Amino acid sequence: MNDAPLDPYFLKSERLGFRCWATEDFALAKELWGDVEVTRYFGGPFSDEEVQSRFEREIERMRLYGFQYWPIYLLKNGEFVGCCGLKPCRPEETIHELGFHLRPKFWGQGFALEAARTAIAYGFEAIGANALIAGHHPGNVNSKKVMTKLGFQYSHDEYFADLKVWIPRYILKRA
Repeated sequence: MNDAPLDPYFLKSERLGFRCWATEDFALAKELWGDVEVTRYFGGPFSDEEVQSRFEREIERMRLYGFQYWPIYLLKNGEFVGCCGLKPCRPEETIHELGFHLRPKFWGQGFALEAARTAIAYGFEAIGANALIAGHHPGNVNSKKVMTKLGFQYSHDEYFADLKVWIPRYILKRA
């Protein structure tokens, strides 16, 4: 009989493991989306009710589409890093949006790039996306750098009503 523990991750990169949000993960979601630094460029920090709503949307996206902004963890010790993944944008065209939110202690270490590359590969190979889009707050220069390194091309500016700001949008087409 094999007593080896089951691998909790359905997807891995060199340093990160991806799994799906589960109902018992609310405290992690609150830690992430309740953080003023994590959310400052997309409308936060969010109240417990807003985090709960966002959290439930992610679980529902997984049920409906088979993808979400998955929670990611360090493979070496299981520490929660943040989330990275996809959400539907134009599902009728099989175009989805890439996004990532990392806890501040993991900034500047290449985790956003590593997680995003993994999610991109999954989006094209497993999900069959025709293209991926992404955007960032104009003040978030680090996210812009990540988009450029990933090969996204500027597409257009789009009005983000929650923040009353125009954000640059990028596209990455299937090779």
